[in-house]
Parts: sequence; C-alpha cells; structure tokens
Amino acid sequence: MKSVYSSILFFLAASMVAVAQNCGPNGGNAMCPPGDCCSSWGWCGDTDVHCGPDCNEEFSGIDAPCNPGMVTTTSTKKPTTTTTTTKPPSWPTTIPAIDTCGPSSGNKCPGAGPNGYYYRCCSAAGHCGPKNPLQPASLYCGTGCQAGYSQDCNSKKTPPPPPPPPPAGTSPQGGECGPIVNKKCASGNCCSGSNFCGTGPAYCKKGGEDQGGNWCQSAWGICW
Repeated sequence: MKSVYSSILFFLAASMVAVAQNCGPNGGNAMCPPGDCCSSWGWCGDTDVHCGPDCNEEFSGIDAPCNPGMVTTTSTKKPTTTTTTTKPPSWPTTIPAIDTCGPSSGNKCPGAGPNGYYYRCCSAAGHCGPKNPLQPASLYCGTGCQAGYSQDCNSKKTPPPPPPPPPAGTSPQGGECGPIVNKKCASGNCCSGSNFCGTGPAYCKKGGEDQGGNWCQSAWGICW
C-alpha cells in the first residue's frame, strides 16, 4: 500500500513539473501562448522573471516582451522651456522739448540718446542734463540732483561712445544736431551745447558757461 501511495505522489509531482516546464527544450519544444514569455527554465508567463534577460525568445508567444518580432514604441514628450526676455527701455532719439524740471514745473527729465545718458538728471537749479558729451555729468547728477525728477543721479555713469560714422544726416540752421540725433550742422553752422544748429556766440563759442561759452560741439559743426 505504501508503495502505491509513493507512486501516486511521484506521478503528481512529475505532472506538476511537466505543466510548469511547458515551453522550450524543457517543455517538449512547445511555444507559449501569445503575450507570454518562455523563461530560461521553460515556464510560460508575463512577469519580469519570465521576460527577463534570459528569456527564451524562440519559444515565447507572439507579442511577448522578449519576442524579437515585437516592436516597442516609446513616446518622449519634449520639455517645454519658457524664456522671458526683458526688452531694454527705448530712449528718445530727438532733443527733448523740456529743459526745466523739479517741483516748480512738475517735469521729470526724460533721458535721451544712447542708454538714456543725456537729459536724465534734474540739477539742483532745475535743469535737465547733461545735454552733450562735453558737459561734466556732475553739473546735473552731482550734489543737489533731484532724484524724484530724474532717471538717475549717478554722476559717474560712463558717457556712451559716439555714433559710428557717417552721421545720419545734416541739419539746417535751427535744426537738431549732436550725438542724440546723430546729425551734423550744415556748412557754416555751429552745434551748440543744447544740440541746435546756429551762428553767433550762443552757438559757436567753446567752453562752458564759466568761460562765456555754451559748450559748442566741434564734432558736429564749427566752433570758435
């Protein structure tokens, strides 16, 4: 009786092994059903153990992850990059109509020309400047500069380089001139420190007010 019981157990165990090892050389060269991989031990399944690096591709089912006939498509979404560009301020390229500033007039100096260097500071006397590259910035942006009516009060700000030649054009008498508009005065005219073309001492005399001049700009017209 004991030998019969042992034979039955042996038969059941053998049957379980036969069922478990149901593909490949260990399973009578049988193939797994679609979607199942044939592991290196001859078991069909769709787990990582069955479909790992040792997966038996030859006996795996159609569309199984280790089947060489299967095509896997990976969709990669390109990350979106947002770039914020700060546009530099735009400064007037004409001579500002205002010269006075401060609480008495209520005007604020607008800044003009390259980097807004000119007409940016409201002096203690209530005038906008510097108006040209000859004037020291400290005359307007130094002691007493009215910050509330200025673009800034930095007297050490570096003047902008002169515009590249040739100038943009020629201005007649009474027209605008100098680095802000990049124009020279017509023949026989002087470009004053206030950036207007004309004749006479108010336009043509070199030097500052302390020398009786008006900062005549020889780069943009004649000067005496």
